[in-house]
Amino acid sequence: MGRIKVLDPTAPPPEDDLGPGPDAGELAGKVVGIRYDRAWRSFEWVTDEWAKSLRDAGAEVRVWCAGNRIGEDGERTRRELEEFADSVDLAVVGLGN
Repeated sequence: MGRIKVLDPTAPPPEDDLGPGPDAGELAGKVVGIRYDRAWRSFEWVTDEWAKSLRDAGAEVRVWCAGNRIGEDGERTRRELEEFADSVDLAVVGLGN
């Protein structure tokens, strides 16, 4: 029987020399926002766990679910996003995957 070679069509990941970003410092007394959407429902479980850990560290947590991005719903989402961003000291907006 002959051999076959399976090719991987995925590109290599880009070089990342930016690092993890700035340190948030002490969380006690800060308002931490967590943004999520309905695209990945299991992220709601992650949000619950992170919110608990952040509260345990002394932070106030605000969770915001992003809505649609087009039409009147898109305009509302944009307004809500601005309000959300203005109301927090730092935010978790995704997993970066």
